[in-house]
Amino acid sequence: MIFRIVQKETISMLRDGRYKWTAGLLVVLLSGALIAGWQHFEKIESQRSYAQQTDREMWVGQGEKNQHSAAHFGVYAFKPTSPLSALDQGVLQYTGVSVFMEAHSVQDATYRPADDATAVQRLGNLTASLTLQVLLPLLIILLTFGTFSGEREQGTLRQLLSLGVSRWVLTLGKGLGVTAPLLLMLIPATLIGIAAVALSTNDGSVLWDGGRILMMVATYILYFSIYIIISLLVSALAASSRQALVILLGFWMFISFIGPRLVTDAADSKYPVPTASTFSAAIQEDMDALPSWTKRTETVQVRLMEEHKVDSVAAIPASVAGHTLLEAERDETEVYRKHFEALGDVHHQQEQFTQKAAFLSPVLAVQLASMGFAGSDYLHHRHFAKAAETYRYDFVQTLNQDLVDAQASWDYEVGQEMWEKIPPFSYELPAVGEVLSHYVPSLVVLIVWNIALLLVAPVVIANMKIG
Repeated sequence: MIFRIVQKETISMLRDGRYKWTAGLLVVLLSGALIAGWQHFEKIESQRSYAQQTDREMWVGQGEKNQHSAAHFGVYAFKPTSPLSALDQGVLQYTGVSVFMEAHSVQDATYRPADDATAVQRLGNLTASLTLQVLLPLLIILLTFGTFSGEREQGTLRQLLSLGVSRWVLTLGKGLGVTAPLLLMLIPATLIGIAAVALSTNDGSVLWDGGRILMMVATYILYFSIYIIISLLVSALAASSRQALVILLGFWMFISFIGPRLVTDAADSKYPVPTASTFSAAIQEDMDALPSWTKRTETVQVRLMEEHKVDSVAAIPASVAGHTLLEAERDETEVYRKHFEALGDVHHQQEQFTQKAAFLSPVLAVQLASMGFAGSDYLHHRHFAKAAETYRYDFVQTLNQDLVDAQASWDYEVGQEMWEKIPPFSYELPAVGEVLSHYVPSLVVLIVWNIALLLVAPVVIANMKIG
């Protein structure tokens, strides 16, 4: 019996003009978003590859100079982009794509794509993730709001139940009957999207990153099932199809637009991010508390004279400049890292608060988890920034240590052989397990929503209006 109900619902849905038009429009939007995301990924990766190669050539070919001058010449770390970001660009538009690394300074990532956006682009981009998170639920509502209420208005619901079909079998059959047409639309679109992204990578490596793809698919299944179940329940309880549609559209507007704004405003209020001027002033205050260059140099000279048992600065058989630079870089880096870590913790607290508050609006849970598995979230940006900072400190201290090893002063110069000893910056995305553990609260929200709705379902079905 249940198979016949599923078959009947699926055929009716496929023949319904609403499905043909809305599904067709959604496929066009989803395809367009995927193509745009694919082109954006290829453009960004091409620019990153060229910039990275050019920067390396400039570093190696900078000519002979003192190590500390080279440390201020600096190098760039360019953030690689995950192929899955073509599906969900997350916060990539608002986080920088490169970090300039030099001595005595830790800098935030710069060159945010949003800075170069045109006036039209600032109105918002159509992405595959936006289509799936906001527009597809609208399609589910439009296809399901009359599932029970429509049959009740036509008088066929009473006839079905009079044939001995249980309410549970009828509900399950209608649920599966609604899901089947959606899968007929989403599965080909998903396969085409993955194939397109795989083709955009030279080695098709995205196909081997199956864990991220599977987690992203599972996240969206949990999200869509919320809309399917709640649409069926509202249709079962509503007095008419019109009332069911109004209720569901109100739910969709709150979940998609009002709820996220309330939660993000609350997160910003509970964990305020310091302004740029406040952040810079706090760093400068701690930097001013460090010993001046003259004082630090005198301290190093006294210590080296005692270690080498000499009675004059000129007799010190070591690089005063090198030792001073090593200590200064260590202390200054500690100050910068303390403030950047605190700033990152504020962003992390906001994100964790948002994940937990997503019970109010599950679209937040799917947004956060989706951009996380796509590698376009703040977690990945912070992971990259930390890797760049570790590289910066190591490369600057390598140059300072070379000055110490050579027992050299400021007029000592080295050339290409030294520059080639500094390896180019390389970066690997965090493992899928780390990403999964970070987004457990979001996944729990989606699972709890499904469980809660399934627990409510027996009560709703038992009290479903028949006629």
